[in-house]
Amino acid sequence: MILRNLKFALSSAWQSFWRNLAVSLAAVISINVSDDTPLQSINDFQAQIAADPRVASVRFVTKDEALAQFRADPQNYVLVQQIEGNPLDAKLDVQVKNLNDVAAVDAMARGWSGVDPTDPTNYQGDFINRMLQLSEWLGLAGAGLLVILLIVSVVIVMNTIRTAVYHRRKEIEVMKLVGATEWFVRGPFVIEGVMTGLIAASIALALLAVGYEPLVARFNSDIGFIPLSYDPAFLSSLARDLMLAGALLGAMGSYIGVRRYVRI
Repeated sequence: MILRNLKFALSSAWQSFWRNLAVSLAAVISINVSDDTPLQSINDFQAQIAADPRVASVRFVTKDEALAQFRADPQNYVLVQQIEGNPLDAKLDVQVKNLNDVAAVDAMARGWSGVDPTDPTNYQGDFINRMLQLSEWLGLAGAGLLVILLIVSVVIVMNTIRTAVYHRRKEIEVMKLVGATEWFVRGPFVIEGVMTGLIAASIALALLAVGYEPLVARFNSDIGFIPLSYDPAFLSSLARDLMLAGALLGAMGSYIGVRRYVRI
């Protein structure tokens, strides 16, 4: 049961990781500004994009800020030592509300006279489409795996409770003979199932909480171009869902496991 709940937690985290990865890659687009573009033209275009209902936010990053960001990234240490002057473009970082509108916003940016013609944007449509397709497939695989794990968890709890009921069959028979109701007999087993589910979920959550942040840090150090960050809010949300799922699965498995014997 502990291993099954751990797999449930990890599969949920993996599915959320790929979903957030696709959103991070596709929902933010950088528009590179030509060096000779007047500041007024930049401000006007920024206001135009900000007024677009498809856009969530727009931020202007100057050449100096772009260079500072580049220098702050440990991945660029070697390149920083070789840089003379500031070869980076100023840019407009645009966050789009809907992934389906990114291509249209990119087309609008490329039509602006102030964009750098040699490197207009960082939008890579083919790559992002492949990542979104992979995210969709992983989401489906995660949903299928989740269904399988739910069924397996219920069966394990059910068989465990059935074993406990079998060892107490004489006691249950006596209780039924003296007039005990089904729920009076069934209640302790259902509570036992809930406790088993909660304990298993707590152990799985503890393992995930210990490994989550170090794994994210390791991932960022190995694959720095993919924006992945540690999110305590996700862990809190997963904890709530995991504890609730553990209790419900434990209750369901124990209810099914004890039902037949109680009726007899």
